[in-house]
Amino acid sequence: MQDFTTFICYRLKSTVKRVEKHIGQALDDYGVTMAQSFILFSLLEKDGCTLTEIGNRAQIDNSSLTTMVDKLEKEGLVERRLFAQDRRVVNLYLTEKGRELGKKVYNSGAELNAELRAELAARETEFYGDLEDISRILDQKKA
Repeated sequence: MQDFTTFICYRLKSTVKRVEKHIGQALDDYGVTMAQSFILFSLLEKDGCTLTEIGNRAQIDNSSLTTMVDKLEKEGLVERRLFAQDRRVVNLYLTEKGRELGKKVYNSGAELNAELRAELAARETEFYGDLEDISRILDQKKA
């Protein structure tokens, strides 16, 4: 029997756990989780998104997203506003405090990303290609 720790999926999960732990420790200084930071980043890119748009962009399930947004709103980082043309639609906006924190967190993430990219350097394109191949293979298995 093959050692399961050599399985590609195990190796991916193990690496993701390390990344999440490292980033989580850095984000503790800012008082947000990685998923919450993705919400802030989405709003930095396009303030006033709907929760659905943010969930799709940040790859967060709607059930989890609502709870995270509640916490961000309680901390004064975001605010919900009803869409004037359709009051069933809620748009999310950064507050000034949220924008400042989002930029700090983004810059911290950008630093780590630059370090990783520098280490991968010549292999970066191949690395991304491999990740896309894995996604494509798994997506084909669903069909």
